[in-house]
Amino acid sequence: MSDEFNIFTDAPAIEPLSEENAPCVGCGWCCLRDPCSESHRRYGYTKRCPELLWDPKNTRYICKLMLDPKYGEDVRRSQHAGQGCYAPLNGWRLDVRDRDDV
Repeated sequence: MSDEFNIFTDAPAIEPLSEENAPCVGCGWCCLRDPCSESHRRYGYTKRCPELLWDPKNTRYICKLMLDPKYGEDVRRSQHAGQGCYAPLNGWRLDVRDRDDV
């Protein structure tokens, strides 16, 4: 048995905050204000995650870390992708726009 903890396979799943949890709208609030642990591991403590991409066609932000062919599945699992927004009261949800100048 290994003494090494693997966050992707050993960590328990976290349930959404509620059954009515609002879906992610790609407002960018999380990644622009407080990048995830995967971003910190790759780029250090930056104000904005370098892997955040504004998608003008879909009018939302996209996480390129989650799209990575090699590590994307692990990143999606660690960030609880698909489980809804964990900051549903932030005002950006109602004003989704390119905030790269913020």
